[in-house]
Amino acid sequence: MIRILALIATLALALPAAAQELTIVGLDGKAKVLRAADLAGFPRAEVAVAQDKGFKTYEGPILAYVLRAGGLPVGPRLHGDPLRAFVIVSGADGFQAVFSLAELDKDYHDGTVVLGDKVDGQTLSAKEGPWRLAVSGDKKRWRSVHGVTRIEARLSDAPAAKAASAMDHAH
Repeated sequence: MIRILALIATLALALPAAAQELTIVGLDGKAKVLRAADLAGFPRAEVAVAQDKGFKTYEGPILAYVLRAGGLPVGPRLHGDPLRAFVIVSGADGFQAVFSLAELDKDYHDGTVVLGDKVDGQTLSAKEGPWRLAVSGDKKRWRSVHGVTRIEARLSDAPAAKAASAMDHAH
C-alpha cells in the first residue's frame, strides 16, 4: 500500500512538470521544447487584457525573446521570406490563434505580447496556466490563448507576386 501511495505521489508531482513544457516549431520544422526554468531569465513585461468588466493584467516573458530561444527569426533576422511567416499559438484545450510573425516582434510592432505566467500579481490558475498569451492593443481578448503548449511558425505558400501571377495565367 505504501508503494502505491508513493507511486501516486510521484506521478502527481511529475504531471505539473510535464505540463510546463512549451514546444516551439521553427520555420524549418524543427521543434524545441522550453520549460519554465528556460523562460525565467527572459525580459518581462505586463499587458492589460480587456475583460467583460474591466481589465486583467498579465505578466510574463516578452514573447519575442521566447520565439528567439525557440529558433524563430525575430529582431534583425526578421526580413525577407520570414516576413511571410505566421504563427499558430495552441492551448492545452485545442484552442488556437494565428498571428503574423512580425506582429509578435517588438522591433516591428508597437504592441507588447507576453507569455503570461501571472495575472494581477498572482500565479495563473490551473485552467489558464502554465502560460497565457496576452496581446496589448487587441480590442477583444479572443486571441489571448490560455494553457499555451505549442507555438508553430509556418511560411505562407507563395509570395503575393507569385500568387498574383498564377491568378493572371489562370484567366
